[in-house]
Amino acid sequence: MSFVLTPLTLTELKTFFDDESIEVIKYFLKKSIISQPEKLVSQKLDLPIQIPKEHIEQWIVQALGAQPVGAGSYPVDVMTADWAADVKMLSCKLNKDGDLTNSDTGETSLAQKFGDGNFGDGNTLDTLFSRKKRRFIWCQWKKILTNKYKKVEDDHGITNIYYFIILRAGDLFHLCGLKVDLSKLNDTKIDDTNSTKDSIWIKGFISTDYGKIKIYKAKKRLELRLRPKKFVDSDMVISFETNFKQISTNIREKIINNELDDYIDNVLIPIIKHNRRK
Repeated sequence: MSFVLTPLTLTELKTFFDDESIEVIKYFLKKSIISQPEKLVSQKLDLPIQIPKEHIEQWIVQALGAQPVGAGSYPVDVMTADWAADVKMLSCKLNKDGDLTNSDTGETSLAQKFGDGNFGDGNTLDTLFSRKKRRFIWCQWKKILTNKYKKVEDDHGITNIYYFIILRAGDLFHLCGLKVDLSKLNDTKIDDTNSTKDSIWIKGFISTDYGKIKIYKAKKRLELRLRPKKFVDSDMVISFETNFKQISTNIREKIINNELDDYIDNVLIPIIKHNRRK
């Protein structure tokens, strides 16, 4: 069965990300890790690694020689003469040993109906949900998704659309990709069994082995969640090991004691040099 979203195999992924591209991402990842804020000595739990989406878009621009086109509201983030892509990062759940669990990532938006505009016949999304007009809602959302990527074709003549997604799993990062085929939208169906008064789950959009999508009433958007363990176990990712160990220190005290320069020279710079050589 074909789906709207199909994961790229590792071989397909590496047709985009060659050895030099991977080195570019390693460089930016290590650079980002160093910029994470230090913990206080009294803090026991590690802080989650945070990297702005705009920075990850720029990683892909630099890694693939692509052009940035996102500008906040455009349908895609990067493109070349042959393809265009949305770039995303999703967080993964880990067990107490730091291994991936067999669960979904956090969510990301695939399409959003900003505000509370009308969905045909003067209906708002909230009204349609309350009237259980699930099929009408999905029909309208398919139009939103189709029109979103039609703009890329109209503006640039590009029909090859992808998602490049960084999966954040503690101090491990995995890169995966998905191909978009909007011709398969008509093969999708409402999953009435799992749908609720606040959300509509869709079957046939992506294999349930790899992810799921739903229309979420409260946020007025179409959301995607992936199953990262399946991607990793199926060898469909490029993985990046950071060996990140958070530093515990009190930066305020170092400034008060005039020790910040010494900290930078003797702690941070050696870490940066060590990471660059790895």
